[in-house]
Amino acid sequence: MDKAKILKAVIAALEEELRVQLKGQAMAAEGATHVEAKAESKWDTCGLEQSYLARGLAKQFEALSAGVMELRSFQPADFSGRPIGVGALVETEMDGYSDWFILLECGGGTEVQVDGSAVTVITPESPVGGALTGKGEGESYSFRAGADGVILSVS
Repeated sequence: MDKAKILKAVIAALEEELRVQLKGQAMAAEGATHVEAKAESKWDTCGLEQSYLARGLAKQFEALSAGVMELRSFQPADFSGRPIGVGALVETEMDGYSDWFILLECGGGTEVQVDGSAVTVITPESPVGGALTGKGEGESYSFRAGADGVILSVS
């Protein structure tokens, strides 16, 4: 599988997520400043809660936006014959099922379709990412009790 194609698809998916987040942030900000959000008593916190939501969404947007900027210039190395690290494309088998993962610094959980196969983004901090990091082709891995797999290929 072509990592450049996968990375392009991941960036497109994350850019769409940024558009969705921006709309949500705008709606929350509008709700915080809307005339009906004005507190009617000291216990009425609707406007305050909306402003907290808007700020939280803004922080998420900033973090994802920075991650997408980094991915745009990221050039993943070839990990053939090397331990798995950030940028590695890994095919695994667990319980008779084959899965494709790409290890990146952001976008964990994002799934893209490339050349008819689903590829899931994992981060080094994720359970699967932590279990795979540092391992090589043919090695087994485990990330929770009873869940063992085998690394089929690394590129």
